[in-house]
Amino acid sequence: MSIETERAGPRLGGLSAAAWDGLAGPHFYSSADWLGYCAAEFGGESAAAVSYQDGAPVCAVPYAWAGDSLFGRYRWHNILTAAGLPAPAPEGILVGPREGYQAHFLGTPGPAALGEVVDQVRVAARGQSCVAMYVTTEDALALRRAGVTATPVLLDADAWVEVPGGDRAKWEASLSSKRRTMVRREQRKFRDSGYRIEQVPLTGCWERLGAVASATQAKYGHATTPEVELAALRSHAVHMGDAAQVALLSTPEGSVVGFCLYYVWRGTAFLRWVGFDYERLAGCEYFSVVYYAQIECATELGIQWLHAGVGAMEAKAMRGARLRPLWLVDLTEDSVLAGAEPEIRAHNAAAYGELKAASATASAVDDDAWRPFL
Repeated sequence: MSIETERAGPRLGGLSAAAWDGLAGPHFYSSADWLGYCAAEFGGESAAAVSYQDGAPVCAVPYAWAGDSLFGRYRWHNILTAAGLPAPAPEGILVGPREGYQAHFLGTPGPAALGEVVDQVRVAARGQSCVAMYVTTEDALALRRAGVTATPVLLDADAWVEVPGGDRAKWEASLSSKRRTMVRREQRKFRDSGYRIEQVPLTGCWERLGAVASATQAKYGHATTPEVELAALRSHAVHMGDAAQVALLSTPEGSVVGFCLYYVWRGTAFLRWVGFDYERLAGCEYFSVVYYAQIECATELGIQWLHAGVGAMEAKAMRGARLRPLWLVDLTEDSVLAGAEPEIRAHNAAAYGELKAASATASAVDDDAWRPFL
């Protein structure tokens, strides 16, 4: 744990890192160290709302003032406008972490304690927007019970791969026969390539990853340079220390041609960042580095789940991922979304329908988690 985290002050609502992480439980992207990384990486003002019962904290949520540093996937006004839905003004508070695409209201509060946290966030917003993004169904339903009136808006699907008991064989057995054949073919092709994967701390390799990180960003249309990516990698290494682990891909000659940065937290490996030198790949390295390498050593890592996050749902589902919804919940008083329930539910149902209509994802959708807001 970092010294910065211990002295977080308002960023953790006055709680110690240990007390905060006790509330955070399994939610890595709400952990004290990750919030410390976000504060250092993005700057600006961040804080937390905390409610107490009998002198003990029972509910908490981090928040930050929205600004130009927010990623596009966190710009609620643009997202809702593009969807044809009413949009809260862009100025105000983002409720939840600024990176990771997961937000949780921490602890196990009843409606009163959760409502108190919502009230604190609204007071901090000073009449401006306060929007929670990438909220689970469980928390969205709890917010409704606590008095939040706006219907949650579907943002994305969240992919989770179970490795039962940390046993690779049980994970493979959970796949269909066709998908097991695909996985074995990919793994065989990777073994035949002669490339190798090592599990190493980011602190010992970040200086070698700038070019491959930049190549992946460029592939998806993001203007960057190896130097910019190196600065971001160094920030992970400095603020997260040896918690930042890497599956490092090398050629038989020892040249680095790919990596997957991940964090292990309370039984889950959270896959965070990948980079590849695409011109030097021999085939099937992506899935070997991102998924299979961590599944192979799940017992050593102490994990039963891979959190694969948002995007590329078909590829993730074909490798055993379950797909859970993530919601936007407008906490703003007199929300502009409060009167748009039919339009919101139509928007949610359309996205759900696309996943159910695709053969690769139809059986991967956790239906019960989607239905409350369709």
